[in-house]
Amino acid sequence: MTNRIKGIIYDCILWLACSGFRQKTLTPKLLIVRVDEIGDYILWRNFLNEIVSSPKYRDHEIHFCGNRSWKSLFDQFDASTVNKHFWIDKIRFKKELKYRYRFLQMIYRQSYTTVINPAFSRDKRYDDSIVRAARSAQNIGMVANTESVQPYELGYDKNLYSQLFHQPQQPIFEFYRNRMFTEFVTGVSSSVVDTTVPSALLPAYPDLPEKFMVIFPGSRSKTRIWPVAHFVKVAAYLYEQKGFTALVCGADSDKVYTDAFCKAYTYPLLDLTGKTSLPAMLAVLKQAAVLLSVDTGSVHLAVAVGCPVVAIFNGSQYKRFSPYPKELSTRFTAVYPKHIQEELKDEETVRNKYEFVVDIPYDSVTPEQVIEMIR
Repeated sequence: MTNRIKGIIYDCILWLACSGFRQKTLTPKLLIVRVDEIGDYILWRNFLNEIVSSPKYRDHEIHFCGNRSWKSLFDQFDASTVNKHFWIDKIRFKKELKYRYRFLQMIYRQSYTTVINPAFSRDKRYDDSIVRAARSAQNIGMVANTESVQPYELGYDKNLYSQLFHQPQQPIFEFYRNRMFTEFVTGVSSSVVDTTVPSALLPAYPDLPEKFMVIFPGSRSKTRIWPVAHFVKVAAYLYEQKGFTALVCGADSDKVYTDAFCKAYTYPLLDLTGKTSLPAMLAVLKQAAVLLSVDTGSVHLAVAVGCPVVAIFNGSQYKRFSPYPKELSTRFTAVYPKHIQEELKDEETVRNKYEFVVDIPYDSVTPEQVIEMIR
């Protein structure tokens, strides 16, 4: 009931925001909306230039709406691709009604002729509300993944999009879904073959150990936590066998996990928690021998700079985000609970059970399993 009331309030704010004057424009204006998470952006960002430079849109004024959490990455690699960019603080957009109203009103007043939303897992309260506020004549998106849509909200996006891309094949790795959507939007075959970021644009990160591994023990989602003791055991094995110094990384919000690791780990380490921007994190991963992490955006950052990955997964959305296809990365090791590894061998089981988010604990993966995979 509470969520329904919130939905009604958000609808009212959207209605109020879409009133009053709008800018007059002599040239067509395109808005691209991409407000999901870091990993989603990394798996898509190489297609941005193909969209804006395509014959359909090269005469448009290009605006971009993104998630503030990865703005530093966009500024480093992609800011020159567009004419203007806007950044949404998703926490404020959810909780602060005045902020939400002003952001949607700003979008409404731009007078866009076309809006493109490349997200498969669209969200009524975030990206789709921005698309609706734009009030453009042409909205292009995907037939949405409705896994997280509440039953009473099904059909909320009816008539919102004038063109919808549908990819019936499931499961499919997100990079390939993005490529097919880009070809649908542009009408041109894509030449993008991987998620690599340009090394020449990476910032310098000096004074790193000669041989090191990156340990990423935290996660934005509390359901994706792997026990610190497990991280310690695997990191100790890597030090004993390879002599890798542990570089402990994460955002300030991960500090409870990184502090626990640093306290329990008895071998050489360097704590970089909260000390690296996302571009700097890429520079660190570029030089690392391996990343040890759970299912977070860090694994996609690592692949983008060619860093080997050993990561713990629970089977959720299998083949959508992991494991990486060999043609995208030959150095990506995904470790699943043993009983799930057996089930993943059956395609029908994958389609019926693991195409979606599952609530299997990440600690079902043992450190011994991870060590054996490393061996």
